[in-house]
Amino acid sequence: MESPRNLVLLGTLIGIIPIVLGIVALVTPKWIEFSGSRREHSAILTMYYYHKFAIIGFIIGLFAIILGIIALTTSNWISINHNQLSDPIIYDLFQQCDRNETNKCTDFESFRIPQYFEIIGYIILVIGVFVGVLCTEFVNKRNIHIISPIILIIGIIMIFLGFIFYIKYVIEINSTLTITKLDLGYSMILMISTCIIGCILTAYFSFTAGYTHRHILATVNIY
Repeated sequence: MESPRNLVLLGTLIGIIPIVLGIVALVTPKWIEFSGSRREHSAILTMYYYHKFAIIGFIIGLFAIILGIIALTTSNWISINHNQLSDPIIYDLFQQCDRNETNKCTDFESFRIPQYFEIIGYIILVIGVFVGVLCTEFVNKRNIHIISPIILIIGIIMIFLGFIFYIKYVIEINSTLTITKLDLGYSMILMISTCIIGCILTAYFSFTAGYTHRHILATVNIY
């Protein structure tokens, strides 16, 4: 099934545009300019540190975005060996491919559920990254900052549910065979890494939310 992968690639190419714009925006210093009183100077310093927090979050999130793109668009999720074939059977998120002289690939309708969980979960995770970066940069209310970790957690849970359904269906497809070896492919490992980075981001944006709230309550400069 090539069309879903092509759609993922198309979405990736479109998604590169806001990523590039975001990088340029975050690494350039000219956002808002204040002049005059000490209080205004304090506001500049505060925004400077929020700016640094946002850049750190974006850099970490960029790793998750890139790894997720590679995982979804490559074709080595699980490799299975069984006693009836010398060559392994390779599964990606969309189909099964026999690594023999035929190189035959077969689509499975049962893969639709893990596909939905993986792709939608990844999209939600990416949204959580951008919400976290924007909230860290522009918003100083803790209640708003909490939104990003919640979004990230939802995305991570959906991706892990996709893993569970995916492995379950792969085992069911091969239930009549004696599986001698099951290996996780690099694509699934990359997707697992995406989830791990998502967990790190959840903790990071939770920290920035608490730090921002503490700064507001103390009414002092975080410098």
